[in-house]
Amino acid sequence: MQAAVRAIAVAALMLTGQASAQHGTETLPEALVEAFEAMQGEIARDPEARLRVIEAGRERAAFCNTCHGPDGSATRVNYPSLASQNPVYLLDQIEQFANGSREKLVMNVLAETFSVDEKVTLALYYSEMTLQAPEADLELARRGAPVYQARCATCHGSAGLGEEGYARIAGQQPGYVANVLREYRSGDSPRRFSVMYGIASGLGNDDIDAVAHYIASLR
Repeated sequence: MQAAVRAIAVAALMLTGQASAQHGTETLPEALVEAFEAMQGEIARDPEARLRVIEAGRERAAFCNTCHGPDGSATRVNYPSLASQNPVYLLDQIEQFANGSREKLVMNVLAETFSVDEKVTLALYYSEMTLQAPEADLELARRGAPVYQARCATCHGSAGLGEEGYARIAGQQPGYVANVLREYRSGDSPRRFSVMYGIASGLGNDDIDAVAHYIASLR
C-alpha cells in the first residue's frame, strides 16, 4: 500500500505536464516573461482589454478545440483540459513544445508557429475560461481522497488548483488521468519522467481509478 501511495503522489504531480514547470517564470525567455507580465497587467486594469485577449485567444485556439474541447474543456480521454489552468504553467508548456524540450509532433509543429504575443494570449485565454468539469464516481473519489490530501496537496493544493508554476489538476477527465498513470505503469509513456516508470509499475487498477476520480471530482 505504501508503494501505491508514493506512486500516486508523484504521478499526480506530473499529470498534466513537466516537472520544470514548478519554477514559475524563471525558466522562461525574458521576452516571453515581459510580454506576459505586460498583458496580464493590462487585463487586470482594463475589462475591455480582458475581452480583447479572450476574443483573440479564442480565435487563435480554434484549431486546439479538436483535442482540448471548446474553450479548453476536453471530453476526449487522450487530452487534458486547459480551461482554468494556471497561466504561467500553460505558458511554460507552450514554450517547451515550441523549443522541442517537450515532444509531441502536432504540438511541436503548432507551437513553433506562435509568436511571443500569441503564446501569451493563449495562456491567458485558457486561464480565463471556466472549466466544465466531468462527472466523477463519488465512491471511487472517496477512496482516493485521503491519498491525494496526504501526498499531493502540498504542491497542487487541497482543492487541486495548484499555483503559479504548478499544474491545476482539479476537474481533469478521470479517463485522461487514468490513461496517463497506466502509460507510466506500462513503460510506454511519451513523457520524459524516467522515475515514473518504476514508481507507477506498482500501481493496481483500483489505485489508479480511485485517485483519477478524486481529481475529477475537485472543483
